Amino acid sequence: MKTSGLPCRASHDCDEVFSLASQDSMDALRDAAKRRDRHELEAHGYRHVATASMTATPFAQSLPGRRGRRGRRRDEELNVV
Repeated sequence: MKTSGLPCRASHDCDEVFSLASQDSMDALRDAAKRRDRHELEAHGYRHVATASMTATPFAQSLPGRRGRRGRRRDEELNVV
């Protein structure tokens, strides 16, 4: 489901979405997150607990150096023992 803001995380049945006042503002993002947290707590009694740590993931790591070519070339003969 695509939204134009932060959806409620407490229940799949809740359709509340908290829009950002400005799409390029971190303050607007923080404000929308606070409004969502307040709604989740008041309407659903839900307090979100972040499970991810802020450490680097394997996806954030740099790529290893380029390796040599894999496999054989078309013109190479396959040696069978």
